[in-house]
This record gives sequence, structure tokens and C-alpha cells, in this order.
Amino acid sequence: MLSGNKRLAGNFRYFFLFVLWLTSVAFGQLPRHIIAPHAGVACAEINAARVGIQILQQGGNAMDAMIAVGFAMAVTYPRAGNIGGGGFILYRDARTGKVSAFDFREVAPAAARYDMYWRADGTPDPQKSRLGALAVGVPGTVRGLALAHKRFGTFSWERLLQPAIELARYGFVVDSFLYRSLENRRERFQQFPESFRIFFPNGQPPRPGTLFIQKDLAITLEQIAREGPDAFYTGEIAAKIVEGLKKHGGIISLDDLRNYRAKEREPIKFTYRGYTIYSMPPPSSGGLTLQGILKTLETFPLHQFEHNGADYMALVSEVEKQWYAKRNLYLGDPDFVKIPFHLFSSPEVIHQIASRIDPRRPVNSREMPEYNQIRQQESTHTTHISIVDAHGNAAAMTYTLNGSYGSFLVAGGTGILFNNEMDDFSTRPGHPNMYGLVQGWANAIEPGKRMLSSMTPTIVVRDDQLVGVLGTPGGSTIITSVLQVLLNKIDFHMPLSQAVEKGRFHQQWIPDSIAYEKDRFDPDVLQELQRRGFGLMPYSKIGDIQAIWKTDAGWEISSDPRRSGYPIGY
Repeated sequence: MLSGNKRLAGNFRYFFLFVLWLTSVAFGQLPRHIIAPHAGVACAEINAARVGIQILQQGGNAMDAMIAVGFAMAVTYPRAGNIGGGGFILYRDARTGKVSAFDFREVAPAAARYDMYWRADGTPDPQKSRLGALAVGVPGTVRGLALAHKRFGTFSWERLLQPAIELARYGFVVDSFLYRSLENRRERFQQFPESFRIFFPNGQPPRPGTLFIQKDLAITLEQIAREGPDAFYTGEIAAKIVEGLKKHGGIISLDDLRNYRAKEREPIKFTYRGYTIYSMPPPSSGGLTLQGILKTLETFPLHQFEHNGADYMALVSEVEKQWYAKRNLYLGDPDFVKIPFHLFSSPEVIHQIASRIDPRRPVNSREMPEYNQIRQQESTHTTHISIVDAHGNAAAMTYTLNGSYGSFLVAGGTGILFNNEMDDFSTRPGHPNMYGLVQGWANAIEPGKRMLSSMTPTIVVRDDQLVGVLGTPGGSTIITSVLQVLLNKIDFHMPLSQAVEKGRFHQQWIPDSIAYEKDRFDPDVLQELQRRGFGLMPYSKIGDIQAIWKTDAGWEISSDPRRSGYPIGY
């Protein structure tokens, strides 16, 4: 039972949160783009962003803030923030200029098999790889954040988890975004009683302006704070995870959890028009695919093109098509697959691709050599956080449950919502995953293997000085969303706010169409592309960029107006 002082403190917190919600949301929308002289946080959820800025103001560095925000979003942004999923972090140390890459991607359980999602006739059963316990990969987030903390954290582990614990224990004020998001997925949550109990108290999602309290998750976070990551992977929590998943047909074992390791890898590094760009290596496809596309586009005078005109869209989408074909064929977990790194930086390959691009007509995807090789042989609900501290250290993290709310499964007594990352494998080579990506055997399921990702946390440097930090959710559109913000900044010299707000388009080889955001492109341009033979596919929104860019006045911090995030800085 709470003492009188603790109860009073809790009541005051409820009142404070409610007033804060009223003033910042109900009585006027917060800005999506700000200038901060010293430091800033861009992420998709305002409560978590405030946690990060408080850590920075207290003297923590960008990695401290990233760890605190990451755990806070597991509470306040359950559709993608997580401790039951995985992801990647890039970190630039301002003192040394070195960029480090942390891989905490989920892995396939030891009992996983390449054909575990096939029907008797050999076709894939997408329901099994996307919903429920069989869709869950071994989570990596807790180990990943712990490794990053060991390398670069300055505040204590327990101190960095405390804000998330309080948000879970005392609750946070629900906004309309979370309410609608849950209500729209009621039927899937109803398939799992424990999940429905937590996210639909009294049979309804928590309404805007009310508090959402997650007691089980608070207890879980307290254990992780007190005992470290082993609490999740070997202790009481691990036993609850295995029991809860097994109850619903899952195959993750205690050994799977005990044996999980996060890894530090060498980032992808390349230059583009005088800028040095760092991004994630495999098992993320983001860095290599971004490198191939940008190095090819570097051979064209993009600044002479009309931005988002027919020639520009045709050129960029055709280059994207060529490199996505190579992505889908060659990339996978480097611990299992020999990755042809040279292919994505080869001047010969870049020249060959550039020479076959003709903006006046598209290359037929089915006539490309990769198509036959694939035939013989990823959700838009990830989230990204960008942080810069007052010393110039920078952190970029993209992490995810894969689909929105992942598998929709919570293991009883833990409050942990689990991923459905197994669908990011090529569950049946030659068949599309939930993002329409058609992939080959390089990304087939194997025990202990990390599934290929499109996540593209990115850091930009010029003349040895930090320039930008960015990333986005969006499944297969992540790479092209980051790409277009970089092109808007570097080739077209837009302010970050404009670079983020401009309409986006995407080509991923198969299906052979340009996806584009509705109502953001000139109808005459779209008509001209169709006349040239380009297929078009309208999307409502592409991406949710969270970015920070250096300006003369400090840092421009942007949260994409397409979604729910707000930037914060000081």
C-alpha cells in the first residue's frame, strides 16, 4: 500500500500530467520544427522526448538520453517502442569523431525452420508469421541498450530506466493518436486475453485525456533496472516470457534468451557530394542500399532537375529499383551469408546501372537478371529517435516490433508486447512479405539468424563536423525516405523543415510501380509518368522522419508532421 506521501506525490503527478496535456495539445498544437542552440531530441512521442531532454539538461550525453527515451517509448508508444523487439543504434563520439554501430536485431529461435510458415502446397501462410507467438523472434532491445550503455553511457543504468518505470507505474495522459490506433486494432487484440486486458481496460481503449497505467510493465522495468539485462534474459522475466509464448504455440526457449547477444559492428561509411554518410551495415540493408543509390545518383546533376518533376521522379525511382533488386537478392545476416560489400560501392557496377537508366521509359523489373535468380530461390510501424547533446555527440536509433503492436501478444505477468519480426525473413523465397518485398535464400529462416531489415539510422558529417542525424519507420520505404531527405538537403539546399515535409515516393523493384503520397504531387507530373509507362501506386503517407540538422543558429530539430511526434530542445 502507498504511504500518504507517495499517494500525494502520485496524485500531484496525475494532475500535472493532465494540465500538461491540456496546455500542449488541447489548447494549441506544438510545433513540428524548432531551432535549439544546444541540444535536442526528435522522436514520435512527446512524453518520451521530454524524458530525453531532461537527461540532457541534467548533464547526460546523447547515449544516456537515447537509452532513457528507448525505455520510455516502450511504455508510451506501444505500437513500436519496445523491450520485446529489436533494432539498431549509431553513435558518434564528438571527442574522437568515431561512429559506432550497435546491432540488437532479433534472431530466429533454435527450433525455427526455413519452411515453418509453409502450407502443405508450399505456399506461405502469412497469418502464422505475422500474428501470435510463432511470429516472435528472440528480442534484442534490452541487451542492445545495455551494450550501448556499457560503451558510452555516463549515468547509471537504474537512473536511466527510472522515467520509464514512473510512466508505467503512474501512467501518462493518452492522446487521440494512441486511442484511435488501439481502437482500430480491437479485433486482433481480442485474440489474446492478456493483451486485451492491458490495452483495453474495462473493454475499451483508454480515452484521450485519461491516464494509461501499466502495472505489470512497471514491475518488469523495475527488475531490469535493479538486476540489469540478465533479469530479462535469464531470470524470472525470462521464465514468464517462455511460458507465455509457449501457451500460445511459441517456440522460444530459455536457451534462446540466455544465448542472445547484441553486437557492435563497423558502420557503412561513404561520401556523397562532399558529405560523409554513416549508416547501418547488415543485417540492416539500409546502409548498403542507401550507398548504392546515392553513389549512382552522384553521377547525375540532380540540382538541374525540377524537384519532384517527372524526370526527377523517373530517374530516382529507376535507380532505387536497380539497387533494391540487389538488396533483395544478396543481403542477409553477415554471420550466415557472405555479403558482397564491394558490389554496393563498385564504380563499375555504379557506371553500369547509371548507363542503363532512361527517365523516358522504365526498365521492366521482370527482365532484370535478379528476377530469375530470386524466383529460383518487411511494417511501416517501426519508430526512430534522433538525439544531439550539447557536446556534439549524436545518437540515431531505429527500433521496432515490426508490424504495429507486433504480434499483439503479451506474455502473462510481464506487460511486454512482443514483435512479429519472423515475417521479415524470406518466409518463402520468391514470395512477398508484409511490405511486398520479394527476397531470396540469403534471407531465409535459420536458427540463430538475424532477419534482414530496412532500418536506416544515419549520421551525416562534413569537414569532420557533425551535420545531421536522421531516420524513419516505414518498412521497405525507410531507405528511400531517408534518401529523399538527404537529397532535399544536400542537392536542393532546403531547410530541414521543408526537406522533411516534401512529398515522398518509393520504388522497391517488385511490385514494379512508383509508390507516391496522395495529394503531394502535381497531377500533370503523375500523368506524364504514366504516359512514359511508369506504374503508379498511391499511398496515404510514407515515413515518419525524425531528424536534426546543423544550422548557424544551432540545431534544427524536426518531427515529421505526417505522424504524432514533436521535437524538443534547449
